[in-house]
Amino acid sequence: MERSLKDTTQSASIARDFTQYAGGRYAMFERQSLRDPTRSNDVETVTFSSYTKQQLLDFLRKPTNNERQIRLASIQAYNASGQYRRLILYHAFMPLWAYVAMPANYNPQKMDAETLRKTYYKATSFIENMNLKHELAKALAVAFRDGVFYGVAWTSNASWFLQRVNPDLCALTAIEDGTWLYSVDMSKIKQEDLTKYPDEFTDMWNAYRKTGVKLQEVPSSVSFCVKADETVTYPIPPFASALPAIYDLEDYRALAAVSAESSNYKLLAMEVPLNNDGELSIPEPLIQNFVAQLQAKLPPFVGAVATPMKLDAVSFEKSAAAYDTNEIERATRNFWYNSGISPLLFGDAANTSAAALNLSIRTDEQLVLAAMSQCERLVNRHLKQLTGAVKYRINILPVTIFNQEKMIGYYKEAATYGLPTKMAYAAAVGIPSVGTEGLAALENDALNLKDKFVPLSSSHTQSADSGRPAKSDDDITETGEQTREDDEDANKA
Repeated sequence: MERSLKDTTQSASIARDFTQYAGGRYAMFERQSLRDPTRSNDVETVTFSSYTKQQLLDFLRKPTNNERQIRLASIQAYNASGQYRRLILYHAFMPLWAYVAMPANYNPQKMDAETLRKTYYKATSFIENMNLKHELAKALAVAFRDGVFYGVAWTSNASWFLQRVNPDLCALTAIEDGTWLYSVDMSKIKQEDLTKYPDEFTDMWNAYRKTGVKLQEVPSSVSFCVKADETVTYPIPPFASALPAIYDLEDYRALAAVSAESSNYKLLAMEVPLNNDGELSIPEPLIQNFVAQLQAKLPPFVGAVATPMKLDAVSFEKSAAAYDTNEIERATRNFWYNSGISPLLFGDAANTSAAALNLSIRTDEQLVLAAMSQCERLVNRHLKQLTGAVKYRINILPVTIFNQEKMIGYYKEAATYGLPTKMAYAAAVGIPSVGTEGLAALENDALNLKDKFVPLSSSHTQSADSGRPAKSDDDITETGEQTREDDEDANKA
C-alpha cells in the first residue's frame, strides 16, 4: 500500500528530532536506507549496453548529446577492464587528504586566545566527523569514472557521509561559491523512495508536485557535487579518450586466444591408393571404417581424414609464437600512453628509469591536486554553515602517496625556521588536527611515554657517518642510477 505524503513527512520529522537527541546518552548515527524489506521488488537492476568502437567514437564527437552513453561505457570498462579500473583508482586514491584548519576571519583585536581555542575545537571536531579520507576518496573515484559525482551529505552529531545520487536523474544547473550545484528530476523518484534520501528531498518532491517543475535544485546545505574536469561545462569522464584503446586491447586478446586454440589442432591424412582406372582401390565403406577407428583413438584437437592425394600431417601453429604476446603488450602500452600515464607504473619493463617515472607522476598529481582543491572548496562551503565567533576554513594539503616523504621534509624544515607549519607537519605525518593536542597530552602527561621510551638510534642521537648522503630517486640522473645499480651488483659478488 502506497505511503501517504503526510506519513513520509512525519517520518522525516521524527528522524530530525531523534538526530537532535544525539547529544544525549544514545548518539544516533545517520542511516541511509538502501532497500525496503517489505517490498519484494525494491531491488535495483543494472544492465549495460555493449557499444562498438565506432559507436563510442561517434559518442565522443558529440559529448553533450551522448552524456549517458559515454558514462555507461566508462562504467562498463571500469567493471570489465583491469587496466581502466587501475587507471581510475590510481588517481582517486593518490591523495592522503591531510588537512589543517585555520581561522578564516581572524582579527587579533577582537578575538582572544580562549575564543580562538573553543571555536577551533568546534570546527575541527566537525571536520573530523566528516571522515574526509574515506568519503572524498569514494567521491573522487566516482567522479573520475563517471565524469561527475552527484552527492548529498547525511549529517548528524555523530556521523557524516555522502550518498551518490543516480546520475540519470541529475543535471548540472549552477555554480555557487565556486562549487557546482545540480538538480534532480523528481518525477523519476517514487514517493515511497523518499526515505532513501535526506529530508530535503521530501521538500523538493513537494515543490515538484505543487509547481509541476520536474528539475528541483538540491540545496547547497546538503549538495556535494564533484566534477572531474572543470575545463568544460558538460559532464565527461576525464579518461574517455582512452576508452577506444580498450577495444583494441580486447581485440588483440581475442585474436591471441583464437591463435592459441588453433595452434593445438593437427590433421592426419591417410592416403588411399588409386587403381589404373583412377578409382579407389579400397571400398569406401572400408575406408570410412578405418577413419572412424583412427578418430576414436586420437586425442582432442587432432582430426583424421582420408584422401586419394598425398598429404602429410598438417599443423596450425603460427611460425612466430611470440607475435600475439607482443601485440597484446604493445596494445597495453598504447592504452597507458593514450590515457597520459607512464606504463612503468603498471609493470611495463620497456623503461626502468626512476627519474622519468617521477616526472610522469608529477604530471599525474597536477590533475589530482585540481580535484583536491575543488573538494576543499566544497568542505569549506559546509564549514561556513557553522555558527561561532570565528569562522574556520580547511586547507587540504597537497600531500599524496608519492610525495608524502618530501612534503614532510618541507613542513619540518619550515617549522625549524619559525613558520607556523607544525600542524601541517603533523597532518602530513598522519595525525589529524583534532587529535594533535590530545595525542600530545596522552603521550607526555597521561602515559609519560617521553620517560619510558628510549629514542631509537638515528642521526639525531649519534654522530653521522662519513661521506655524502645518497641522493633521492627524484634528484638522481639516469647515469647516476646506473652507477648505483652497478655498485650494488658489485657488492653482491
